[in-house]
Amino acid sequence: MAEIQDLLVNETLNFIDSLIVKAKVTIDGNEIEKKIEKTKRDSNTLRKYVYLDVEKGLISRAALVDVQGRELYVKELNFQKGNKGFVITFPIKQSLEVVS
Repeated sequence: MAEIQDLLVNETLNFIDSLIVKAKVTIDGNEIEKKIEKTKRDSNTLRKYVYLDVEKGLISRAALVDVQGRELYVKELNFQKGNKGFVITFPIKQSLEVVS
């Protein structure tokens, strides 16, 4: 019986993690680049966190991008941000299975 090993799941998440270099966030129709503030890993889940501090306005979209600016993960949002900080979380769960 074939069985996918944890090593393959871990290495796949490592590859995904290495692809993501920054975020693009659209606020009031203007796209800004933001750094990834934090990355967390637990078993088969990777989470990327983008923090908005001084920016204000309607957050309509956020995307994780690679070094070439290609969008890898896009979130459509509708959040009016005021003076308080705001964190956008991008969870990525990896599961692999053997196909017969």
